[in-house]
Amino acid sequence: MKTRELRIRKPFNQGKTKLVDGQLDLIRFSVLSLTRGKSFREKLNKDELGIVLLSGRVEVEARGRHYALGPRKDVFSDPAWGLYLPGKMEWRVRALVKSELALSYAPGPEKGEVQMVTPTQLVLHERGSDLFQRRVADVMVSQVNAKHLLIGETFNKPGQWSSYPPHRHDQHKPPKIYYLEEMYLFKLNPRRGFGFQRVYTDDRKIDQALVIENNDVAIFKKGYHPVAAAPGYQLYYLWVLAGPVRIMKVVDDPAHHWVREI
Repeated sequence: MKTRELRIRKPFNQGKTKLVDGQLDLIRFSVLSLTRGKSFREKLNKDELGIVLLSGRVEVEARGRHYALGPRKDVFSDPAWGLYLPGKMEWRVRALVKSELALSYAPGPEKGEVQMVTPTQLVLHERGSDLFQRRVADVMVSQVNAKHLLIGETFNKPGQWSSYPPHRHDQHKPPKIYYLEEMYLFKLNPRRGFGFQRVYTDDRKIDQALVIENNDVAIFKKGYHPVAAAPGYQLYYLWVLAGPVRIMKVVDDPAHHWVREI
């Protein structure tokens, strides 16, 4: 069995893991690449798992049932397929064609339902306007009964911004804001493209500009985190969030909140 599973602390395909303020506490992340006919098996203990098909077509076996995910040519051509698995179970995936899957883990329940998400179950949003218009697809937000994980995809057209106006979710002060750590997996079309991500805090103790290339991962526990695609290149990112409470409530940077009215 030839598989490639890359943990967030190791080099990431052709890209790099870009850390801001250390490692994450709840989220573990891997990309699993399988050639046709190859398989991967794993036993989950105390982690829940969100599987998102990035490309290809696979069959997943869990609790004696089979789930067909795909086909998906790539993230820019076709919508996502997903499968949520609670903890305390064994699962197996077999690739029907060359395939790539994103595996997102967080502490989870010992009991729960396996829940499949098809393209028709994605919740789509057209957000922003002007030069920060983008498309967002919720993959595992309202669709699954996860304990911590929130997963979706964002698509920037060439030259467009997203996660804008800049927002943060690095404090836990309900009901105004709920703490969520987060990571992004980026892809570019064409692949040789690039983009930028800035991560900064109000006091500027953190203020970093990251050059984003294909298959890079950015992870951050605090700060505002806007993203920009270079002209000529579509930019995609899979976003994975997890926090003590599974509620997405963010706060805009007050200096730039006015842009929301454009």
